[in-house]
Amino acid sequence: MRIFYKDKIEDIIEIDSSRFHKITSVLRMNIGDKIEIFDGKGNSYNSEIISISKKILKLKLEIDNPKKILNTSPLIHLAFSIIKPSRFEIAVEKTTELGLHSILPIVTEFTNNTYVKMFTKSRLQRIESISISAAEQCGTNYVPNVENPMKISNLLDSYNEFDTKKILFYENSNPDNLIIKNLNKFKKILVVVGPEGGFSKNEINIFKEHNFDIQSLGKNILRAETAAISAINNINLFINSTQ
Repeated sequence: MRIFYKDKIEDIIEIDSSRFHKITSVLRMNIGDKIEIFDGKGNSYNSEIISISKKILKLKLEIDNPKKILNTSPLIHLAFSIIKPSRFEIAVEKTTELGLHSILPIVTEFTNNTYVKMFTKSRLQRIESISISAAEQCGTNYVPNVENPMKISNLLDSYNEFDTKKILFYENSNPDNLIIKNLNKFKKILVVVGPEGGFSKNEINIFKEHNFDIQSLGKNILRAETAAISAINNINLFINSTQ
């Protein structure tokens, strides 16, 4: 079993609430059983259950012997237009499994305002929980940050560094334009995927002015969440092909 632990990693840590219930009642683990703990930043640790009380169990970590995953690839940031929450959550789950650094919900001209209003603090917390569960199950030691919704102008202001490769996946771009080279020379990759209605002409022009590489995901018109998953998968393939 793997557990994400967001607090400070120490020799002895405590597990409570839902994870306590899963460990003790669902999996019926006992003192002496082993659990892998990871910090969401690339490190994981072997641990052993050393005590179980009514609501808390304690784990002893092999803190001096972490299993660190070296992340030499560029950090992938997914800017994804807000869509129906249940479908947005599918994209979060699957892109977390594929591997990325952060998820940035964006508001575009064609974003449904009803869905924007549904992205409350509790909704963002739920999305964060989904990304954590996906990381625990798929084996990655990285949990993406889930940022607050932002407009495209705020996104562009935040990602204007020279060491960032900016890629827009756009359904009306040339379907033969599927190759992105030299990604490993960048520290960050910003991937942008739009809503169901795509981007407006004005937004496309803005992206071009900010030196975005305009890419296609093929000839088929994809649903927004499918496009986000395909985009991250493609980026990972391009990165790995040049390592």
